Amino acid sequence: MIDQLVGGTAVTAFIVIGTVGLAIVLITLLVGEVVDGIFGAFDADAGGGIFSAPVIGSFLAAFGYGAALIMFTTGVGATAGALGGLGSGAVVGGFALLMMRSLMNMPTDETVTTRGLEGVRAVVITPIPESGYGEVTIRHHGEQRKYNAQAREYLPVGEQVEVTAVLSASAVIVARPSADDANAAGHPSSDPAPDPTSDPGATSDPTTTSTPEPRSDPPADSTSED
Repeated sequence: MIDQLVGGTAVTAFIVIGTVGLAIVLITLLVGEVVDGIFGAFDADAGGGIFSAPVIGSFLAAFGYGAALIMFTTGVGATAGALGGLGSGAVVGGFALLMMRSLMNMPTDETVTTRGLEGVRAVVITPIPESGYGEVTIRHHGEQRKYNAQAREYLPVGEQVEVTAVLSASAVIVARPSADDANAAGHPSSDPAPDPTSDPGATSDPTTTSTPEPRSDPPADSTSED
């Protein structure tokens, strides 16, 4: 009778431990930053290490439910059940630790920043007044992003501009590109480029270019001799 009472109490205790561990895992999935902050307050490794919330929760869940299952199915005592629960907890907790470390060390794309925006072309999407802010779109690092923009002159919508300075993470200073930059980017200036095949000394008089050279032999006599 006493053995049954002790065994039933131990199974219940192990089930409670497993439930607590499972709750920690579920709460971590929903509000992971809060749980990691609690563990961080106790100087525990909350960055995917052995004392992170997912690893501890997985270990407790596997330990509690594993020990209770071993005692219920085999009829062994609390000590044997606890040893079996430690084994299952170590396996599941170790797997959770490997998963956390692999996620933490996973390579990610470079974070898009405002570094290197100077000289990048942009398009005005909201008019920019002389004293105030408008909006431009900039394609940077393969992403189309919108920035608040300031300029020394009024710039209408659709104007092609160039970033001259970065004010903050969301604001830039823009200006119309110079003529040399516009030509280099495939936007020729208003003055047409001279034709390299034309003769600088040629005139527009059609008689100058259309007059044939005189023949050196005299024209043939059209009258026949008798």
